[in-house]
Parts: sequence; C-alpha cells; structure tokens
Amino acid sequence: MESIRAAVNAGADAVYAGGSMFGARAFAENPETGNLLDAIDYCHLHGAKLYLTVNTLLKENELTRMLPEFLAPIYEHGVDAVLVQDFGVFRFLKEYFPGLPLHASTQMTVTGPDGVLLLAGMGAERVVLSRELSLDEIRAVRQVCDVELETFVHGALCYCYSGKCLMSSLIGGRSGNRGRCAQPCRLPWDLYENPADARTGRSVNRASEQYLLSPKDICTLRLIPDLVDLGVASLKIEGRMKSPEYAAGVTAMYRRYIDMYYSCGRDGFHVKDSDERMLLELFSRGGFSEGYYNTRNGRGMLNLAEKKAQKGDSLRRSQERVARVREAYVDCERKIPLDAKVSVRSGRNACVSVSDRRGHSFSAEGAVPSHAQNRPADKDTVRKQMDKTGNTAFSFESIDIDLDDGLFVQVRELNELRRNALDGIRGKILESYRRPSAQRSVTYAPDRPGWQGVSNSDELRASHPSVTASVYTRDQLEAVLKSEMVGGVYLDYQLCTMSNARMVRDSGRCVYLMLPEIWRLDTALKVKELIENEFGSFSPKIGTSLNGVLVKCYDQLHALGQAGLVHDDGGFEVIADASLYTWNSFARMQLRELGVTMDTLPYECTARELASRGCEGSECVVYGYQALMTSAQCLVKSTSGCRHEPGIRCLKDRKGILFPVKNDCTICAGTIYNSVPLELVSLGSQVDALNPSSTRYAFTIENGRKTADILNGILPEAVTRGHFRKGVE
Repeated sequence: MESIRAAVNAGADAVYAGGSMFGARAFAENPETGNLLDAIDYCHLHGAKLYLTVNTLLKENELTRMLPEFLAPIYEHGVDAVLVQDFGVFRFLKEYFPGLPLHASTQMTVTGPDGVLLLAGMGAERVVLSRELSLDEIRAVRQVCDVELETFVHGALCYCYSGKCLMSSLIGGRSGNRGRCAQPCRLPWDLYENPADARTGRSVNRASEQYLLSPKDICTLRLIPDLVDLGVASLKIEGRMKSPEYAAGVTAMYRRYIDMYYSCGRDGFHVKDSDERMLLELFSRGGFSEGYYNTRNGRGMLNLAEKKAQKGDSLRRSQERVARVREAYVDCERKIPLDAKVSVRSGRNACVSVSDRRGHSFSAEGAVPSHAQNRPADKDTVRKQMDKTGNTAFSFESIDIDLDDGLFVQVRELNELRRNALDGIRGKILESYRRPSAQRSVTYAPDRPGWQGVSNSDELRASHPSVTASVYTRDQLEAVLKSEMVGGVYLDYQLCTMSNARMVRDSGRCVYLMLPEIWRLDTALKVKELIENEFGSFSPKIGTSLNGVLVKCYDQLHALGQAGLVHDDGGFEVIADASLYTWNSFARMQLRELGVTMDTLPYECTARELASRGCEGSECVVYGYQALMTSAQCLVKSTSGCRHEPGIRCLKDRKGILFPVKNDCTICAGTIYNSVPLELVSLGSQVDALNPSSTRYAFTIENGRKTADILNGILPEAVTRGHFRKGVE
C-alpha cells in the first residue's frame, strides 16, 4: 500500500498491483482484498487507475472455484483492468466478468504483429509486449494494430523471454509461471565448450565474469521521445519487490521527462546525467542499459561481474537520496484540489457546493442561519473552517463565499457542512467506478457446447499418430525412421526440407513442421522464406506435403490463420506445444476455437492435476531434455564474441551440474536445457491412465545412436520425472 500511494503521489497514471493470490510476485507484500479495495479507491480519487495482476497459470479448481470468489469484490469495486497470462483465465474473465478490460501480460511472450492481432481479436484492450523487441519491431506492430501497447522502460530485465522460463521450476520447484521464481539466473555460472572442458575447468568466460545470466536493469529516459512517437500507450516501470522510495523516485523522474517532451518537443528534451545517476543511487545491478530497444543482445546488457556493495560517499549519497524521495512522496500525500462555493443567505439553508477538475460535484445543505445577537459570521471565519480538510484526501484551491450580513452560524455547523460535502464528492467520484454484482462460483462441465472445438478437429485428433518424435538433426531423423513404433515425425524448421518430408511420408509416417520457440518479425520472415523455398508457399499448399505443424507460441496461431492453415478442411493439423500453456480446460477450449487440433500436456502439472484438466485430445511428452530458458541473448557472444557458429555447449552451476546450451544463429536465439532428460516411458501405466491421445519423444541434443537407444528402450540412468509427481505450488 505504501508503494501504491508513493507511485500515485509521484505522478503515476496507473499502478499494477497483485492481490493475495494469482499474481506473478507471490513473495511481494501484496495487499489483502480489503487493502486492495482501499488502494483502488485511493487511485480513483487521485485520477489514477489500478490494474490487478492475475498473471499466473491457474489449475482447474483454482480457475472455476477460487478465482471468481477472489475477483468478484475487486471487480465490483471498480478495478480498471486485469493483467492476464493464462489463455484460460482470459476466456473465463471474458465470459463471467463482462466489461472488465483485459491486458495481455508480457508472460504471453508476444513478440510481433501476429501475436498482437491475435489477442486484439480475442478482446484484449492492451498488450504488454515482450521486453526483447526493438523500436523498429514495435513500429511494425503499431502500423498494423490499433490495440494499446505497453512496454517496459525501467527496472529488472529477465534473461529469458518472459513466459518461456522453466529454470526455477524444474531445478528448484519454484515456478515463475506461479509467481515464485527463485532467480537462479542471478547466481554464478560458467560456460564451457564441452563437458570435457568443464572437468578441467577451462571455461569460456573469465573467472571474474560468472554472472552470465544476469542482465543489468534498463533505464530508457533518453528514449522517451522515440517511444511516445511510436504510439506506445503506456510506459511500464518494474517496481514490485522494490521499496516505496524506489517506486516513487523512478516514477517521478519518468513523469518529469514525459511531461518535458510533451511541452518542449525534441528540441527542448534533454536528459541530465545527474538524473540518471540519481536513478542509479536508488537501485543498480552494476549500471544500466537501454535494453533491447536499439540492441539485439550482447555483453553490454549484462552484469557479468559481481556487484560491489556501496561504500563511503556513494552509500551516503544514496541514503540521502532515498531520504529526500521519502520526504517528498512517501511520507506526504498529494491532495486532490477542489473548488468550493459557500452560500449563507438569510432565510435559506446554508449550502456548500464542491467540485473537482474531472467534472464531479456535490452539494451539502445545513440549517437556516439565525440572525446574530452580537457576533455575526464573517468570511474569514467561514473560510478558516472550510479550509480544515485535515487528513482527508482533499484540499480547497478556491473558496467562494456568499454571506449575508448579520447572520450567525455555529462553527460545528460549518464543520459538518464541510465534512458532508467532502464525503459526498468522495462518494460521487467512487460511485462512478462501481460495477454490479458478479458470480462468486461457477459450475463448469467439460461437455458444454463448444468444448469439442470446431471444424474437423475431432477427426484429426482421432487420426493423429499414437506415438510421435520431434527431431532437430538428420542423425536423429534417420534413427527415428528405423523405429517401427513412431508414427509421426516433427521436423525442426531448418530440417523440414522437401526431401526429408518425402522420406518420412514414404516410410508411411505422418510428417509435421516444427516451428521455433519465438516468432519475432525477422524470425517469421526467415522461417517463411525457408518453407516457401522448399514447398512453394507458406499456405495450404504445404498441406500436400505436410500433415500439420507444431506451434510453440501464440503469435504463430495468427500467422497460420492468415496463411489459411487453421480450420483447414483438407485435414491439416495444428498441434500446440507445451509452451502454449493449458493448465485448465478453459485454456484448452480457447486454443480449440483458435484452430488448435491437439495440445501438449503442460510440464508443471502433476498426474492428478492433468487428470482433472482432461487429457483426451492431448499429446504427452514422455522423453526429452526440457527447455529451461529461451533467450534473445547468446552466451557465446556475451563471453567470447559472436562467431556465427551454432552448436551445443554447456553451463555449469555453482553445484557443478552441467546444463546443455544450444545457440541458433539463424534466428539469433539461445536455449538452455535441463541437465537431465524427462523420462516418463518407464511410467507407462501411469501415463496410459491419463488417456492422452498420443505420446511424444522430444529429441534435442542427442546424437543418432543415443536416439536409437532411447527408442529401443535403453534409457539413461540420470533422468527426471519433472513435475509429474511433485508439481508446483
């Protein structure tokens, strides 16, 4: 609450706040519902908005039972919007909380026009873009989309694309998708060319630069003109898990420079070095960068060396700065200016009318004044009593007094008039935000109309192979084609050539295109070019050579729809990978309506939770190295410089555990995999009990021989069951 008030006092137009559940900062001092309602009122009284964060993934019972009860009083009280990650939550809120504006969280990993258009079509009022987008990429989005865009301008930066990180979840059990990230990225790591080098300690990075996954905070004061001119609707400061002084100090600084640009234009816009130093004094991870707005990636964005503690004069300046910010914005309160008209006329009820700058007004009446016996009221006395607004949210900027001579008004009557007028206008302001009662419980049956999806998806799910394999290399492909149990093959977009597709089909198997994890503008163009060169067109024509496509992000669904590959009557399958999260049946239904014919069981749910959400029509990954992170950064570039050499290297954590790392130079992205593969093959009966429509072997870093061994039942000794049994909170 203190941070919310401080941010509003410092000039924030809106504040994002988490409640007691479902927010992406579960360990922050989030207000309970009662305090949250007070915070909504505080923001509304001061002309600001409060957005509620429901930006985590929800399990089936949480969505249908807990969310309505939690959200109903906040919705009724007038929360201005809800920030959402889960497609199931998005659909649920559209249906059961009508008129509630929805913002698509950066956790949805929207990286281009396709994702924004998809969400706009679903009813999102605002899309918070991935932090990795450049100014040019944002411009491309703005040119084709009318929906509001929000971008991050200051604060912490994740190494991984938001929404694509399972590192904390899979190695520590604390899921970022549930707001409980343990931030293993902020710990020391070493990079090696291969496991043999790791044993000898011959790392690629310097010994003094071990914080390979720790980006600097971003500061974009100098980019405000560019962002404003691009038509970005909201500049977002990441202030949660920080002090009230941080929230206030950073907000006040950006408020000042935004206002400067609006009033002075580019010619009068100039950022002082001292103001940037002030922001560093409030908080710094080894300095600032401007993020990805003008830079694709690189060591300049990372805090590779351990941060040195502030000492001496630096510490003193920082403490003095914090104290000044606290005095200016935290320990005081910005009053709401009102104009008052006081009428004390003979034979009429005394009246006080108050109005604010936003058109709200209220009049309070008192008793008819009597004639004075000895001390008639004067304007100074009336004004003095009116000005006693005390600890209310208001102050009077002007007081116009119409007072007849010779009248007597008791001080307590003037005080009561003032209190009634202030209470009245407060109620008027807040009343305009209230909503009618909402449902506090929802009964939901998976067999309701619409659950089974659209078009011919039922038939496509029935015909989908019962066992599939995804491959990235030719060696893996050749090993898979020697296995009689595999009925379908997902080919990585760089491996999906006409000859390879024909080879799979000639073997009597189904063949699918596997798209990359990210769909940025340049990535989409490169992938489409590769496919068009091989198959003639990124359109239904590829349906004559391919049985379907495996999508890995929401942007790709819109791209496929534009290409005519969604709801295709020719039997083209659209399979959603596990990164299109379907923790609940509402998410599954939303994807079905967007043309998905089959989804993939999420990695972070237990067998019991999967059974509750339903597994028919889903594919279960039973083997594979799970991606812990997908990043726009490249570990090779940030340590030894870009060599345009794709390959597999390894990271070592402080416990000596090795994690494979793959860099894809075609789309300039890096993937960190878990140290051991997921293995559910030996739990066959438990997987079968869930009744998934298909199972998948997901090959990534394995060579041909290892691939063949696994398909022949020779499984590694070091494996993980993931969250199949233990789950996440």
